[in-house]
Amino acid sequence: MKLQAAIDCGTLGEALALMEKIHPYVDIVEVGSFLGLCEGFRALTEMKKRYPHLKILSDAKLVDGGYDISSAAYDAGADIVTTIGMTNDETCRGVVRAAHERGKEAMADMIGVSDLAGRARELEDMGFDYILVHTAHDMLEGVSAPLEALQVLRNHVSRAKAGISGGITADQMSVIAEAGPDWVVVGSALYRAEDPEAVAKALKAYCKK
Repeated sequence: MKLQAAIDCGTLGEALALMEKIHPYVDIVEVGSFLGLCEGFRALTEMKKRYPHLKILSDAKLVDGGYDISSAAYDAGADIVTTIGMTNDETCRGVVRAAHERGKEAMADMIGVSDLAGRARELEDMGFDYILVHTAHDMLEGVSAPLEALQVLRNHVSRAKAGISGGITADQMSVIAEAGPDWVVVGSALYRAEDPEAVAKALKAYCKK
């Protein structure tokens, strides 16, 4: 199980300061939607420059302009770009095409997908490398990490990696690890922590290389 750190700071300076503390424990560095909107593609370029050995993810959550926007993100330094699984197939295929032309990877985020099993099979057939079940940030007050959705995903994809995101903390990791995701996404538990290095270390203890 790999650890993806969702860096949703508002400035590149804040993001880099956080990464300086947690990078030894991270496998995938997510330039979050908020950070990407505030700082643009330069955030991807700078993260890849500083951490070339880590995978850099652009959480673009594309719903249109799949090929063109993801191409720009990949060329700026992203190894993975996200699209929203419920958007149109042309956009989804565009992200996959842009990724695979460059020897990189594409991720589909299942926020808002009603037929999880059916859409997961379709996205895997399109060539997505990662499929993520995700409790939206705006719903975290009342909804926990989607463990049942992860099980549905694991039952219906065979090649694509299956991941989970949504308000995950170190205290939840033992249960989540038992569910067997290929990777786990942690955001606010890191960037809001008083000691993010200690939190990252605790999270990584549950993750196998």
